[in-house]
Amino acid sequence: MIERSRRRRLLWRFGAVVLCALLAWIAFMSPVLSVRRVRLLGAKHTRSADVIEAAGLDRSDNLLLVSTADVERAAETLPWVRRAEARRVLPGTLRVKVFERKPVMALTLKTGSRRSRWLLDGDGRILARGRGGKKLPVLAGIALEGIEPGSIIASKGARAGLRAYASMRPRLRHEVVAVFAPTEERLTFTLRNRTLVRFGAAENLDAKNSVLRSVLAKLRAQGKRVAYIDVRVPASPAISESAPPDVASSPPPGA
Repeated sequence: MIERSRRRRLLWRFGAVVLCALLAWIAFMSPVLSVRRVRLLGAKHTRSADVIEAAGLDRSDNLLLVSTADVERAAETLPWVRRAEARRVLPGTLRVKVFERKPVMALTLKTGSRRSRWLLDGDGRILARGRGGKKLPVLAGIALEGIEPGSIIASKGARAGLRAYASMRPRLRHEVVAVFAPTEERLTFTLRNRTLVRFGAAENLDAKNSVLRSVLAKLRAQGKRVAYIDVRVPASPAISESAPPDVASSPPPGA
């Protein structure tokens, strides 16, 4: 009886070891838990193939051994991806939810006789080539070379223009169709009615925006339109029916 009981315990232990080894093989060595699919959620401009390439994934990878943190970091290097969340879904799916960046301007560049347009987010990141439709204002007057999707523009003028534009209330931003930013001290906005706004540097933003809103409201109430508004010194705004020559080069709507 004692011998039989000992054999039975040995058989149970041997069976447990074999079972554990089998489960370990299934989990880490067999193709059962290989990464067979990358499911992308929340993406409009990013493809599953982009995430797979950025993370270096292939079907030989074991889902349990794939680092979701590494996948998230790799996805966040893609031009459109602001944030990513990766999760394993057994047996063979890696689910990646992405939160994409939003374009706020269409950067226009001129090289010789050629003109190119690039979608730009609020952080100054180049997202892709494109115009972005009529809703996005044009950012012009910038000298840049060698840009590509995912790069951050280094132009101080462009970054000042983005900062000044972002400081405006939504209704005022809606009126802006173009931003001329040759330097960080010489910002000019073109409004939908073709009025030019000399804004100057991206400083005293609250005061400048408040004065600009007040001037525009007064002009609307009077049924008047002017060609030029100067809010560089918010305590002393100026308006004129004709724009000074040095701001006449600001881009018109649809430039």
